[in-house]
Amino acid sequence: MKVLILTDVQRSGMREDEADTLLQVKAVKKALLRLGHSVEVAAFSLNLILTARRIEKSGCDLVFNLVENLSSSRLLHLVPLVCQTLSVPYSGGSAYTLSVTGDKLVAKRQLGLAGLPTPPWFEDVAECSDFLQVPLMLKPVAQEASVGITDASVRTFSDKAQLSLALSEHPDLFAERYIDGREFNLSILPSGRVLPVCEMRFVDYPKDKVKIVGYEAKWQQESFAYQHTQRSYVFAPEQRVLVEELKRLAKEVYTLFGSSGYARVDFRVDEQNRPFILEMNSNPCITADSGFIAAASEAGMSYTEVIEQLLGSY
Repeated sequence: MKVLILTDVQRSGMREDEADTLLQVKAVKKALLRLGHSVEVAAFSLNLILTARRIEKSGCDLVFNLVENLSSSRLLHLVPLVCQTLSVPYSGGSAYTLSVTGDKLVAKRQLGLAGLPTPPWFEDVAECSDFLQVPLMLKPVAQEASVGITDASVRTFSDKAQLSLALSEHPDLFAERYIDGREFNLSILPSGRVLPVCEMRFVDYPKDKVKIVGYEAKWQQESFAYQHTQRSYVFAPEQRVLVEELKRLAKEVYTLFGSSGYARVDFRVDEQNRPFILEMNSNPCITADSGFIAAASEAGMSYTEVIEQLLGSY
């Protein structure tokens, strides 16, 4: 089979998460070649006519979607949309899935309508009275890879004017209740199989440092957060009920958002052991040292076997 890896345009001065996409391309290409496929790599352009021509010219049987770094995650659904228009199969989430999960407010509204637990949030500062004097997380509405999330993202506001000013200065942000507690993520294969539950443990964190998996913890290897945030797949017997509940909720979220492609669902769990869904990331990072691949490895899968799974039935 001929596979076209569609990815981001390379440019100078890339952030760590953007440079990581180049590593994904190399790793996926190597695995595809090992599986006996022929591989070509092309850049995705927001000139969709140009992108469509590149896909058609390649003569590919399938597009492997590794486009991750557009200016807004609201645009990521354009990749499968172009493929669908050309009737070319593709890896990863559908246009619907990427459209919903690419806008965190749209996703939270869907979670709320479905009755699934997600941290309380507001969209109108006039209705924010219940969010004063409690820690809030200010998050980008349409960015992935923890871009824009730092320790300073967790803030407490004493009055509406203060909160309104913070959000008006950064209209790309929204505010949700910060859940002080543990953090988990669950990776899901295109078949809907949920991989082993992962807890992100904050090791030796100072009492005054917020425990979040922000940009530093994900990408900046020299930072305290990166070096002291560790994955764990080992849980005591008394944690079994929580682990099973996280699996159930992850599957419900995956179904709600279209049951397409591979995904990672992120959770916070409060001191009362109540889980809260933060978001679902469709097409999460799949470098060799990524969380998705670590979970697959925990399930006994090699990197090449994972890539074969991501190709689906093609």
